[in-house]
Amino acid sequence: MAKPEQIFQESDKNRWLSDDAVVWRYVPLRTLFSYLNGLVFIPSVAKLRAGDPFEGKFYEDIAWFNKAFSDRYGNDAKVIDNWMLKELFSAYERKLIEINPPEASSAPLILRKHYFDLVRRTRFAWCWFHSNRESAAMWIVYGNQGVAIKTTIGKLKALFEKSGRDFIYGRMTYVDFGIYGNTEFDPSWEPHYQLLLRPFFLKRKEYISEDEVRFVTAGSERDERGGILLKNLQPQDWISAIRLWPGLKRDEESSLRKTVEKFIPQGDCEKSDLFSGPIDSVTSNFEEMLSSDVEGSADLNWRTGEDGIPASLKGL
Repeated sequence: MAKPEQIFQESDKNRWLSDDAVVWRYVPLRTLFSYLNGLVFIPSVAKLRAGDPFEGKFYEDIAWFNKAFSDRYGNDAKVIDNWMLKELFSAYERKLIEINPPEASSAPLILRKHYFDLVRRTRFAWCWFHSNRESAAMWIVYGNQGVAIKTTIGKLKALFEKSGRDFIYGRMTYVDFGIYGNTEFDPSWEPHYQLLLRPFFLKRKEYISEDEVRFVTAGSERDERGGILLKNLQPQDWISAIRLWPGLKRDEESSLRKTVEKFIPQGDCEKSDLFSGPIDSVTSNFEEMLSSDVEGSADLNWRTGEDGIPASLKGL
């Protein structure tokens, strides 16, 4: 497998991420214990839409989509068109295309709809907060009574090189998209043009304070849990530090630190001193993830082509 590929060029100083760039994930305790047991769950873009209905949504008109689709897939574009028409379009949609003249055909709009539906189900995104320091807002929104995991871009790249999967990564582009349409996204500009078929790197500007970085991979749809589960990823290989919820009592902090030390001896695990507050007891259950063997075969047809999806449509 190739090294994870950054979507922006080093010449783009505002977007390029160096290997020593610091990122954080604010997660509940159950997620921390998954990480300590070598498990990393990466949700599909479709699953992320549960929290943000604009997640993975296309932001430009059909002409730009058609151009990007043609440039991306070249000679395979017609193969993909035919496969989607046969496998994804409804009988009503096929009939609608059949009875309409080419100049009035709604085929491009229907194809775009199904294309992005498929992309959202078969692309999986691990989301991180880019910052050199902790964030009070991120603690409240995502880490309430949980932990903050600190690492670097370089450590995550090295982690995914061992995962057996291809990844791309980059900083999110935040779009001001309102009742008058998009006012900032310019598809004629190359850094934005490359995102036309990668809407999972776009978010509405209301989320700009999260300064998000994503690592994205592709695979078969996961109906059973809505994401992929990577196993045997040693936490000491990628976790730089762990900050515990600042509202922990002293005995709770001690207990959690002793637990973490069993998995990461001499690891940097401390209670955050950002602010204080109450914490409730939190339990976790990992039996389903630990005993599941779904991950071992979930992508077999995806890799071999037995699922019938054109190979070029699976590229990142």
